[in-house]
Amino acid sequence: MSTPLPPLYLDWTFWAAVLSLVAIVLSQLPPVHLLLRPKKLEVEVHSRIRISHRVGNPNASVVVSVRNTGGRPLRVRSLRLLISRDGQPLLTLPGLNYFETPTSQTAVLFVPFSLKPGDTWAHAVLFFNEFDRQTEKEFRANESALSADIRERLAARPETDKALVIAESKLVEPFIELFKTLFVWRPGEYVATLEVQAEPGSSSFLKKYRFTLYESDTRDLEANTNDYKFGGGISYVVATHAGVDVPLAQHVE
Repeated sequence: MSTPLPPLYLDWTFWAAVLSLVAIVLSQLPPVHLLLRPKKLEVEVHSRIRISHRVGNPNASVVVSVRNTGGRPLRVRSLRLLISRDGQPLLTLPGLNYFETPTSQTAVLFVPFSLKPGDTWAHAVLFFNEFDRQTEKEFRANESALSADIRERLAARPETDKALVIAESKLVEPFIELFKTLFVWRPGEYVATLEVQAEPGSSSFLKKYRFTLYESDTRDLEANTNDYKFGGGISYVVATHAGVDVPLAQHVE
């Protein structure tokens, strides 16, 4: 009669093989303490926010720094600002563009990005809503008519005359009306809630900040309309239309 084999759990060669396999598997993985760390975002913003508009359409820009302080890669899907004034919800501005470097003159389109553990993404982000299709269509048509009128007037003036020419008032009026419809930056106490949507959702970030607009800030922004009759801020960029920079601080409820 043959001697019965010992149970598998008593066979030391079996356990030696198992332990070897486990060692091989673990050698291919990151350290255990990293795996146990949750996916987490650390977000910081600059101490000032720039408030501006394009023919009334509200814009805001702020430098945002996003760092992955967790132990696993994560993906940032979107950024947006939820803005209220004097305790009342006002508007939501998605982050649609950003400047790649501090010296960049033009912004690029914001797209979702991934961060490895320890990586940081830091840029000046532009928050705004694009015109709806009908408004965009009307804006382009009105801008074309305004530009054509200005070109005709420039061509007709004496060569020695270098002054700006003024477009026909009826061609400027649509932009004044659009400004009146869209402009929201009135004096008051504002709260901007920054939302950073990430995957997984548990990594998302939300924090509130506050800023104040004074009557002088509103007047500076409203003054942009004075250049519309020249085509400024419509057909070409005007440096003084860059907006107003105001202090931004963490909001404590």
